[in-house]
Amino acid sequence: MLKLLLGREQAAITRTVLTQAAAPGKRARSLVIVPEQYSHETERKLCKLGGDGVSDRAEVLTFSRLAQRVFQELGGSARPVLDQGGRLLLMHLAVARLAGELKLYRRAREKAGFLTSLLATADECKSYCISPELMLEAGGAAGEEGERLRELGLIFVAYDALVADRAEDPRDRLTRLAHTLRGTDYFRGRAVYLDDFTDFTPQEKQVLEVLLRQAEQVTVALRCDTLERSGASVFAPTRRTALALTELARDNAQTMEFQCLPRSEGVPEELAALERELFSESAAARPGPVRCIALGRGEDPYREAELAAEEILRLVREEGYRFRDITVAARTMEEWGDRLERVFGRYRIPVFLSRMDDILQKPVLALLTAALEAVSGGYEYDDVFRYLKTGLTGLSQRDRDELENYVLRWDIRGARWTGEKSWNWHPGGYGQSWTEADRALVAHLDQVRRQVVAPLEGLRRAGASTGREWAQAVYGFLEEIDLPACLTRRAGELTRAGALREAEEYRQVWQILTGALEQCSDLLGEDPMKLGEFAELFRLVLSQYQVGTIPVSLDRVTCGDMARISHSTAPVLFLLGADDDSLPLVSGQRGLLTDEDRTLLAGYGSVETALDQEGQMEREMLLIYECATMPSRRLYVSYAAHSLEGGEKRPSFLIHRLLELFPALAEGPGAAGEGLPSGIAPALDAAAARGDRQLLEDLAGLEGGGGAARALAAMDGVRENLSPQAVQELYRGTLRLSASRMDKVKSCHYAYFLQYGLRVKPRKQAGMDAPEAGTFVHYVLEHVLAAARDGGGVSALSGQRVKELADQATRQYIHSQLGGLEDKTPRFRYLFRRLAQSAEQVVLQMVEELQASDFEPIAFELGFGTGDSLPPVRLETGGITVAISGLVDRVDGWEHDGRLYVRVMDYKTGHKSFDLTDVWHGLNLQMLLYLFTLEEEGLPGVEEPVVPAGVLYLPAREEHLTGSRSMDPEARRRALDAKLRRSGLILNDPAVVEAMEHVPLGSEARFLPVRVSRRTGAISGEALASAAQLGKLRRHIHRILRDIAREVGGGNIQADPWYRDDQRTACRWCDYAAACHFEDGRGGERSRYLYPVKGTEFWEQLDEEEARERREGGE
Repeated sequence: MLKLLLGREQAAITRTVLTQAAAPGKRARSLVIVPEQYSHETERKLCKLGGDGVSDRAEVLTFSRLAQRVFQELGGSARPVLDQGGRLLLMHLAVARLAGELKLYRRAREKAGFLTSLLATADECKSYCISPELMLEAGGAAGEEGERLRELGLIFVAYDALVADRAEDPRDRLTRLAHTLRGTDYFRGRAVYLDDFTDFTPQEKQVLEVLLRQAEQVTVALRCDTLERSGASVFAPTRRTALALTELARDNAQTMEFQCLPRSEGVPEELAALERELFSESAAARPGPVRCIALGRGEDPYREAELAAEEILRLVREEGYRFRDITVAARTMEEWGDRLERVFGRYRIPVFLSRMDDILQKPVLALLTAALEAVSGGYEYDDVFRYLKTGLTGLSQRDRDELENYVLRWDIRGARWTGEKSWNWHPGGYGQSWTEADRALVAHLDQVRRQVVAPLEGLRRAGASTGREWAQAVYGFLEEIDLPACLTRRAGELTRAGALREAEEYRQVWQILTGALEQCSDLLGEDPMKLGEFAELFRLVLSQYQVGTIPVSLDRVTCGDMARISHSTAPVLFLLGADDDSLPLVSGQRGLLTDEDRTLLAGYGSVETALDQEGQMEREMLLIYECATMPSRRLYVSYAAHSLEGGEKRPSFLIHRLLELFPALAEGPGAAGEGLPSGIAPALDAAAARGDRQLLEDLAGLEGGGGAARALAAMDGVRENLSPQAVQELYRGTLRLSASRMDKVKSCHYAYFLQYGLRVKPRKQAGMDAPEAGTFVHYVLEHVLAAARDGGGVSALSGQRVKELADQATRQYIHSQLGGLEDKTPRFRYLFRRLAQSAEQVVLQMVEELQASDFEPIAFELGFGTGDSLPPVRLETGGITVAISGLVDRVDGWEHDGRLYVRVMDYKTGHKSFDLTDVWHGLNLQMLLYLFTLEEEGLPGVEEPVVPAGVLYLPAREEHLTGSRSMDPEARRRALDAKLRRSGLILNDPAVVEAMEHVPLGSEARFLPVRVSRRTGAISGEALASAAQLGKLRRHIHRILRDIAREVGGGNIQADPWYRDDQRTACRWCDYAAACHFEDGRGGERSRYLYPVKGTEFWEQLDEEEARERREGGE
């Protein structure tokens, strides 16, 4: 007999089914059959309802568990059953063996997702009893339009043949179950109940037909109002199911009985009205306040999740709900799962996610897939460090981080990982000086990379050539890295830490991994296979598995997608993501069959096929109804106004329908989404985001509100100064500055703090960028001039000899600093050749300058500071000792009248020039500081007093001239000289200027930024400065040094970058922009405008500065 149990409320339906099934006095134990996802919950409800001994009266099964039970009792359970990974492997073999016969899918078979789509198509065909032979016939009869069906039929024939030789496809078990039961009376005298189904596949109907013939009674519970067409349209899917079952009962000469359940009492009227009228065509609006239904809108999905978390805490704290009374649902958990875990974690809400996690994201499988991709793909950075960052390789975090920095710096991949030659590249990049610490670090990293590579190379060189051999090689690799013991330790640590879910996941994943390897070995067998092919296939195999856990405690909020929780019960439901992109959600085709293919099959073979888009939409509407009517006390529906990318989102039809039914919801709780967060940490974030100063001040006095003061400072755009203790800890009482550090302070205090206080280093790939190129040019210049000094002076050098010396220096640099060019990329070699040509041009021009000058190089790379040729510049301020050190590129000297006139030369590979505006604002003081230090300290081994003669930038770059190709050599030389003319300051003394460059009367100097009058011989130019002016400039620089010491020593870490215009700003090329988030004008944050100061104005301002200092000193 067939009994149809109809009702509109799922809770009442399930309660009735379980009560009848567990009723005493039956001859045999009742069976309750439910879908897989509801089995655990139904068993729990049965035990709660039936009490002690209920297991003697009723049990809960699924169709698959029923099949296993029957096969155990009647025979057939010994046959092995493929899991999803095994099915995919055999599908791969089937496609591979048909490679020559496929046309439509010849190229598609090479795509990773093709096998997954094939499995989905096979699932559909088996569930709907569509045989491969039918597909072949229908496809052949349809000509070209049926080519897809024909090729799919070929593949499935081959697949079924492979399965028959090895195991059983689980999708065939229901067909075998029905066949096995037909010759028995297995269900005779038993009552069978089916609950929580919306419809049944043809496979399941075959089993149902046997149940109807054998069982004493088969009760099918459906969520439906009536079998009449006049019923609510939302129940169309279940109404079709009920009608199909009545037809099945008539075909099998079974009597029928119908029971319609009344609506339950005790449900709040608002929720009862929602259930009645949500999809009713004649519903009327309900005036008045709404207490059991609320709408919410977050600015984005994260804020939407926060609104839910805040309301959950309010319900628990103020209304006495338990966390387990609350369910949170979204259409899918793919995008919501991680978000809810993060947000609810911040609110300290215990949560259980009812979902199956992506197994490839688990560390164990990420380790293996990354290892396979690393060895098959040439040790690419992403693969190697995805492998190492699983934390399962035995490598310490420090070693891993240092190795990563080094690999990124030198773009290490392929043979650089596996070569026998030891790593010998400087950790700082090209052109850096080696220290013992550098050599020790590189030696250690070389040892670490050999440790990393050894097991990976063992896997790559395993000599495997078949699927079985590669599976064995992979297992050997896992043993070599001691993964089983590592996982045991990790699971134990997690268990002791109370992370029971994570510990269980580790155990499950290891079982899945070893099971997948066993299947690869058994099923792939001796089929030839390369490592890359195995790696890609094995990754796809692993993707077929999922990891799920049960709640580790009872009092938790349950979160799940709508399809998994729609038949559950809960006092409170939060339905998130109710925008029109998500509700309704009709998924595209999962398999390879189109609606046209299904129509062709249905017409040719008179078979039932999967739902078309219209049928899917009806199912979707029923799902929305089931979820919206699930809670018994409260319903919250929300959506986000914008996506995380900023795109606008619109509310779904469900929101609009609720507003039609309950107009007051527009002004109801949560509608505007402006409630204050209930947790301390989220409240801090929200208060800061809203600029709520009063709330932040209130939070500062609460436990856990220590961040409120920082938030208040951030509102004002103020980065709190470091405490005196922090300054002492960072600088140990002595602030060591170099010229570059001084520049960084004056560029931006926050950038200085990050670079030199916290010692944050940006990750940069080694290359011949400006600093490295400058180091190379310096090297060549120094070696050429040193060789000239040893060989009779610069005046004795010919142009050819200069080129030879430059070439020698270049080759020496390549050998000593670059370790040769053989292992460098073609692009690097090309760029270096260009740089070498540029260096040669610079050297030739510099030699010509010295040959026209009485000044001679007397020192190269002259250092002052600890351990160098000269002591550091020291000054005391605010309890901080400032020690300034530096390195002079070159010092030239000219002895005259018992004095040594010196000029400081600085090589610049870029287009930087000397600028008095920079000097006034405390930038680019390097050469001047060096010059005045030499004046005060003298030169080692030189007795004559030192007189500052000037500072000059020497352009050390290649210049390309634009102009007529017919330009004569002299015009070309003049144009080049103009581009490479020095910039700086020169002592305004005719004898000194003449000694620097012998300039003919009435002409512009070739190298110096001055002119000589033809009539008077007077020298002119803004670069000239008198001795008195240089003295004022020296005092100005000392004042800046004291300012720098006071600012850094006082803990100033404000973000205050300089700017001159849109193209010239400290932020434009700053390495720390991502950590700073500077916003000009926000609160107290301000950039510093470097107003221009030129020529006479500069010296006038120095006079005013000194006069002001004298007045302040007099006061």
